[in-house]
Amino acid sequence: MSRRNHRMVAILVALALLMPVMLATAQTSNDAFNRTWERTDRPVTDGQVNRTWMWGPDANTPVQTEPYIEAPGGARQVVYFDKSRMEITDPSADQSSIWYVTNGLLATELITGRLQLGNNTFEQREPAQVNVAGDANDPTGPTYATFNTVLDVPPASVGSTILQRIDRNGMATDSPGLAVHNVTVATIDDVTNHAIAGPFWSFMNSSGTVYQDGGFTTAPLFENPFFATGRPIAEAYWANVLVAGSAVFKGGTQAA
Repeated sequence: MSRRNHRMVAILVALALLMPVMLATAQTSNDAFNRTWERTDRPVTDGQVNRTWMWGPDANTPVQTEPYIEAPGGARQVVYFDKSRMEITDPSADQSSIWYVTNGLLATELITGRLQLGNNTFEQREPAQVNVAGDANDPTGPTYATFNTVLDVPPASVGSTILQRIDRNGMATDSPGLAVHNVTVATIDDVTNHAIAGPFWSFMNSSGTVYQDGGFTTAPLFENPFFATGRPIAEAYWANVLVAGSAVFKGGTQAA
């Protein structure tokens, strides 16, 4: 092999070694956003664990500002991921707190149409006619607007089996055959007074590989169970949705 080829091989090897480091960052201009992303999603990107992203493989937008009355200058920093809008409302707050970076109440805004512009300031828009799961062109699956009709449904009791199926119009009907899946209510949220289904509650309290203090370790995925998911603002329902054109059952609960 020629000296030139040796050099090319060496360069390719060096690039290969650098690739995981180059990929393992949310690549925003804000270190706090990056640290929040890294804790659970860097292990996925680096191939340390096989699980869903909590936020997404990368930021979908640059860091930008959006109106928020209580933020300095009336605007806060935000960045959008596939599954979240990360926010920093008070840049002078304690950066060691997990709540220094918060996650926007996107599900609440999409369901109610109430765009939050301050702690107690909202702009009313229309609930989103966007499917909550499955194919975007599914004509019969529930949308975010669907759940605007069931926000006041009282919680099911702890331990009860979740049997209700919701359609696009917000009609919930009992389907006894769903008992075979043995999905039950695990707890009632004491803030929103809505039930949380067992699989969701288990996930919110689960442990796994995380990235913290410069390395990978095993720890709770969420330092607070509600940090990434938010709190439920509706009951948990089953729904029929299309995935890749095929009908499947999905279990869903809406979180703030």
